[in-house]
Amino acid sequence: MRPFDPKAYEREVVRPLRGRSGRLPDDLLTRYAVDLGFSDAELAQRLAQVRSHWNKSAQSTAKSSFTTSVYKAFLREDEELRRQHGDAMSRMSWWRDQAAKRSATGQQRINELAAMLKSTFGDLGLITPGQLEAMREAFGQLGPSEVDAALAEAGVRSVEPLELPKTSGLSDTLFRRLKALLTDAEVTSIPELLHGKLRGFRILETFRSDPPHPLTADAVRAAIDREDRRSGNQPAREALGMINTAVTRDGVDLRQLTLHHLLDDVRRLRAGGAPAAALVRVLQQTGLADDEVRHAVVSVLSETGATAPTTSGLPEVTELLAAGQLFAAQQALAGITDADEAAAAKAAVDRHAERVRELREAAHRAARSGADGEARRTLAEAARLAADDEAIAAELRRMPLSPVADVTARPEGAGVRVSWRAQPDHDEHTTRYRVVRRAGRTPGDPADGDVVAEGAATAVVDSDVRAGVLVGYAVFAAEACGAWSRPSGTTVEVLPPVHDVRLSVHNGVAEGTWKVHPDVVGVDVRRRRDGEAGDVSVPTNGTTAFRDATADVDADHTYLLTARYRRDDGTEVAAETVAVRHTARVAPALPPVSALEARRFGGGVVLSWVWPDDVRMAEVTWTGAAEGSRRLTRQQYQADGGCRIDPGPGPVRVQVCSIAPAEHGEGRSAPSALELAGTPPRATYRVERQKRLFGARTARIVLTCDQRVPDCAVVVVIAPGRVMPLRPEDGQVVHRATHDLGDPVEITVELPRRRPFWLRCFVETPGVQLVDPPTTQLKVAT
Repeated sequence: MRPFDPKAYEREVVRPLRGRSGRLPDDLLTRYAVDLGFSDAELAQRLAQVRSHWNKSAQSTAKSSFTTSVYKAFLREDEELRRQHGDAMSRMSWWRDQAAKRSATGQQRINELAAMLKSTFGDLGLITPGQLEAMREAFGQLGPSEVDAALAEAGVRSVEPLELPKTSGLSDTLFRRLKALLTDAEVTSIPELLHGKLRGFRILETFRSDPPHPLTADAVRAAIDREDRRSGNQPAREALGMINTAVTRDGVDLRQLTLHHLLDDVRRLRAGGAPAAALVRVLQQTGLADDEVRHAVVSVLSETGATAPTTSGLPEVTELLAAGQLFAAQQALAGITDADEAAAAKAAVDRHAERVRELREAAHRAARSGADGEARRTLAEAARLAADDEAIAAELRRMPLSPVADVTARPEGAGVRVSWRAQPDHDEHTTRYRVVRRAGRTPGDPADGDVVAEGAATAVVDSDVRAGVLVGYAVFAAEACGAWSRPSGTTVEVLPPVHDVRLSVHNGVAEGTWKVHPDVVGVDVRRRRDGEAGDVSVPTNGTTAFRDATADVDADHTYLLTARYRRDDGTEVAAETVAVRHTARVAPALPPVSALEARRFGGGVVLSWVWPDDVRMAEVTWTGAAEGSRRLTRQQYQADGGCRIDPGPGPVRVQVCSIAPAEHGEGRSAPSALELAGTPPRATYRVERQKRLFGARTARIVLTCDQRVPDCAVVVVIAPGRVMPLRPEDGQVVHRATHDLGDPVEITVELPRRRPFWLRCFVETPGVQLVDPPTTQLKVAT
């Protein structure tokens, strides 16, 4: 006889009966945990155990009321059975007779339930827990295990219905337009639009396809590029443009949109009374995995609630224009039958189309004048107003970014470090840069030379460049899948000095090692003792070491190391001399930090570098608009995510040295240094219109700047009409003067009486970035 396990009994016998109404299952062997092989003595022991467990559990306050109600029902029916059968229940012969009587009808009930399950739910092969519970109550005499046997015989399994998206993330009008475009493009799903025919895919939890493909914004852009290279299938291009706008600009969840599109016809057919088999067939045609098709259909069949009403007529056109769907709004005009409503809708569409045309023309003028950043900003506004115009979207992708600024090239290690400054229209997440090198001159286009690097960083080290030659570097900027900007570059004669110099003293002999470019012809080493005139030449061991046995190691002196290279014309040229200090009472030089980089963050600068092994402290010094120094431990560096300093907005030179305590003082490495270009002055302004009862109306303009600009040329322009001026020539100049942008500057101008008009400021001093206030301050419409 197996021991009675109260926990297993409650899990397997009691819990499946919670919440059920009507009579309990008549499977007494399972209810009393009795085995037909028991003896009468074992039966008595088991009945005592079970009844004791029932009594304790029925009174327990630790169990839920649903569980205790089952135990109480067991006790009530036990009392009735004992009243009817008395002592017979204590003999195994009675239990065997009960089992024999029940077996004659039990299988018949199981078969009957299985037939009902198969006829009702066989098309799906799925049943929800709520539906299954209703079937259990209809066959209340069957126990949980017998119901499970009926499910298996019918080929039906129980699943929880999913909460599927009832909205696409788009307005109903836009979604209907997208659905029509997908139909015209002859695709059944958004994954098929992005990747072509698939063998199958899954989407209810996460998107997976065969063959594997992503369902991301990058996949949408890749599909757009693919369609741009093809001819025909305009519906596919327009649909991709709508999806790209929805995902990248409006933040629509691409998976939610895809799933809602798959289920839209299923819900429509379900509302019309279509059977489950028809819903399954419709969804199977999309390529969705069969098990997910059935799970989705059973979930839709479990949904309640009505769908949102659709819009039409003038409200639909207004909604489409607000969403930037100009083409869709133009097409919606044909469906308006009311004459007044049609006239109002057409006027709204015409005004919208005219604004788009004006913005495109303004963008073209800015591009012709070389104002690439202004051209992109203006064309982007046109693309926002006509998001379903793939021609504008493609034109925007071809429009280049502004060229980078302040390109510098200087030796670093055995190569050249090229760095630059991003422009305001460069997005730190999507803009990529290409660095191109060409011997003798600056490259003119992205393919005019050797590509050194391509990525999001604003500094690279060219370690493959030849030494002793003049090379030009050009940097190009582009958005993902966009056109490259115009070049911005510089030239440099590649003369890398020695680096990673290490100086040590062993047995009274000074020894030095370093690294140098492999094209080096030789390295001259001179020793200069403090307080003495003239230098002493020190012989070298090859091009990377020396051993100086003639030095007085107890005196302070400096070693001067100069690398030499040979130009193409055969002449030799020297690189910058590197000085290494030997101090008698200071420990030998430590290894320097490497890969020193700087990044402006807010108003400060964050430095990062690679620490040498066994170095635990560094000293940072900087010069520029503000000077200072800081020591920090390696632990502080790691905790802060780098070293943060505040050198001011102008150019700054930074040096970092490894330091460590020594017996007679402090050891330090040769400094690692870099120069960081200053940030451009950033000016802002606000416009305060002053209303008067009498006399001309005026506006007060207040300019501020985060840096002092002594002589800044400021122009104020008023442009009648609805188009914002993009340059001073686009309007009437009402103020032109040179101001000292140190303290706030106030300018008062007289406003015209005729409206609408724009009031906008410009600066004509190169290098100053002017940021406009909100358009509500610039545009005067009423």
